[in-house]
Parts: sequence; structure tokens; C-alpha cells
Amino acid sequence: MTRGTGDIQELLDAWFSGWAAIRNYRTSLATGHPAALRLDRSGDWEYFIVDPEPAEFAALAAVVAESPKRALTVLGPDIHRYVHQAHLAGLGMISTSEQMMIVPMETQDHQAAYLGDPDLVLRTTRLDGRRSASACTAKFSVAILAGDTVVASGKVGIYGEYAVFDQIETHPDHRRKGYGRMIMQTLAARALDYPVRTGLLLASTDGQRLYFKMGWRSLCQVTVLAPMDRMHQGSPRQ
Repeated sequence: MTRGTGDIQELLDAWFSGWAAIRNYRTSLATGHPAALRLDRSGDWEYFIVDPEPAEFAALAAVVAESPKRALTVLGPDIHRYVHQAHLAGLGMISTSEQMMIVPMETQDHQAAYLGDPDLVLRTTRLDGRRSASACTAKFSVAILAGDTVVASGKVGIYGEYAVFDQIETHPDHRRKGYGRMIMQTLAARALDYPVRTGLLLASTDGQRLYFKMGWRSLCQVTVLAPMDRMHQGSPRQ
């Protein structure tokens, strides 16, 4: 089913709230669009917008162009138009490979993960405690450990009816062994302790392969833009 811009905006707002809470980012709506201060990455603001009209794009792009460390992330299908408008505003394209993805949570396997290796430990941690102020009802991290080595890890935040998954990572020496799936499965189990209905995440190219196999589907394409001065520094999102 094709979703309209309004539907995607609602889902972006939910994802953004969970993502920013998981990462403890300062946020702003000063431009009318969500923005996160990414002190741990670029040191400046990253702005998010859904399939903007030209005038709306130009106004936000002008704000982004004020600092070479800023970034603009556009959700929508018309990548060529966004990149063309970006060039007119002094921005360039950093990435078009990510996708916003979505899944009905009731379809997710949430049985206890079986590691099958006595040297591995599965650790689940509730982040910030119950009294911490947060947009999320709860936040959890999960890690698979081999001694001091983090084999795989990930986080989930509960935001209303949404489970927002983030930072799903597997150590390069341990990929293609099913650990990413185990992390997702364990995070889903924690999320389903709450009345969540929908899972959301922003997926890299490598992550998309796993998520598609687990029943996730693409909500929309993601275009990351930044001032031309930043092009040599690579993608602002990690």
C-alpha cells in the first residue's frame, strides 16, 4: 500500500522521537521540521523533512548551508529532484542508500535467542532507569559478548505504539553468523512487553538484507545532503 506524505510524516516524527531519545540528542523544531544536535558525530544539527515542495526545501536548505557541519535528510521517492534542488542551494549528496523501514510487531519472532556457544553471553540492559526523563517509555540495549569483545549489539526505544530500533551492529569478524538476527529478536521481545504495534528503523544497505528477511518493508528512500564544503568528510550519519 502506498503511503501519503502525511502518513510518512507521522512515522518520521515517531521514529525521530525514539531515535533521538535512544541517543540522548538535543532536539529542535525551530524550523518547523525535526532536528537533532549530533554532538557525538558532526557536532552540529541534522534536519529531517518529508518530500518537500521546492520553496519548503529551499528554506530549510538555507539553514543547513549556514554551517559545513550540518546535514539535511530527506525522506521521499524523488531523489533526483532533491539532489538538483540541493545543488542550487549549495548542498551536495552524501548518501541515497538508506531506507526507512517498517514492520507490524506482531509478526516478529521474539522467542529467547539460542546462542549455541558457551563462550558467548547475551546481556540486556534497561537504559537510564525508570525515572529518567525521556520521550520514550523505556529504552533497552542488547549485546552479545565474547569475553570483552562485543560480537553484536543494538537498542530499542518504546515510543507510544512504536518500537524504534537503532544502532544494530555486528563486529566485522562475526558477521554472517546470525547474531544480528538474535539481537533483533531479543530487542523485539523487550519491546513486546509494551503495547507496541509498529516497528521502525533507518537501515543501511547491509542492514536492509537482514531486515527484509525478517519481514520488514521499505517505507521510503532516504537522501542525505550536506554543504559542499563537507563532501570530503563522508556521510554524517552513523
